[in-house]
Amino acid sequence: MIVGSINLPDEGTMIADSQPWHDRNRFLETAYEEIDFHCDYTQHLVDLTDHPDFNIPAVIEMFKVWKGHKKKAIMEHRDWGFASTLTGAAAPMHRTKWVAAIDDSTESYLATSDE
Repeated sequence: MIVGSINLPDEGTMIADSQPWHDRNRFLETAYEEIDFHCDYTQHLVDLTDHPDFNIPAVIEMFKVWKGHKKKAIMEHRDWGFASTLTGAAAPMHRTKWVAAIDDSTESYLATSDE
């Protein structure tokens, strides 16, 4: 399938694999349930492939914290930074509040001080 390393199963097997995901998706009620679902499905795909595993539980927690920020203050949720689940490196905080950052160019975003 992808660069010849994985063969597609027959149609019946694909349907049997995907139907429980469709069924589960139908009954999701909250954004937090959707986050869990998305990450569970991502883990399922990682497990089926030769993609390197990564810390999906940490990603789930990050998404939930981000969603909490968004729910608390819709205009401030972009002001938070998170650490990479792969490297542990923390994203730097932007020098201004997102809502006040009128210039959205790459150069402005990457600048480290008010110039």
